[in-house]
Amino acid sequence: MDESVGTKFPEGEPSGQWTVEQLVNWSLHQYQQHTVHTAEQHVESLRLQCDNDCDNANSLLEMARDAMAAETTGPTTGKDDKPIDADAENVDPQTAGNATNAANATNADSVKSPTKTNNDAANKSKIEILVTSGPHASAKFLLRPKSDTPCYVGRSKGKKFVKNGISLGKDAEISTTHGKFLVETGLGNLGPTFYFVDVGSTNGTFLEGEQLEPEKLVRLTEGMELRLGSSNLKIMLS
Repeated sequence: MDESVGTKFPEGEPSGQWTVEQLVNWSLHQYQQHTVHTAEQHVESLRLQCDNDCDNANSLLEMARDAMAAETTGPTTGKDDKPIDADAENVDPQTAGNATNAANATNADSVKSPTKTNNDAANKSKIEILVTSGPHASAKFLLRPKSDTPCYVGRSKGKKFVKNGISLGKDAEISTTHGKFLVETGLGNLGPTFYFVDVGSTNGTFLEGEQLEPEKLVRLTEGMELRLGSSNLKIMLS
């Protein structure tokens, strides 16, 4: 029996034994189901459009940040623009040359070390994901989350899932936007720390059989496996 429209009616298809009231309520129930299904399709379409619009906005924001960074850095001052000391003519050329070489060596060392550190940190800020089960089994993904740009995983085929995330469109048990991977940059020589967050998915995310609490940070470790829908994601940190 179904009481979704307020009145009971027999299971199965209508027959000659049904009353008029039962037929009317059965028809209302069918219409209700059709309306809900249509609404869900519209919501899904709007969500995909929103994802694409957000991706485009984020791309424009990144371009604007790069442009501002370039303007802030500005051109390097040439040697002809350096102020001239009034007593420069009285300085011995050899002494001046030695002082200049020492200064250049010091500047080179001060610039080289941070650059190497930054490059090492950048190379470590990535996550390798291997799908070990489900319709996308054996698929591999390389994620590079940033402190202000997480990597998303879900059934969506939006740009942020395909370009720098995980799109598992064949797994019907995964939500359109299921979860996201975040990074916390380490200080000094400390490496980055990675996290996963379930953003409130319909069927949830599981770790070792336990369902994760939505919107809660879960620290990732080498070799751990997360189950999203029918897909198992093995985490490999680099």
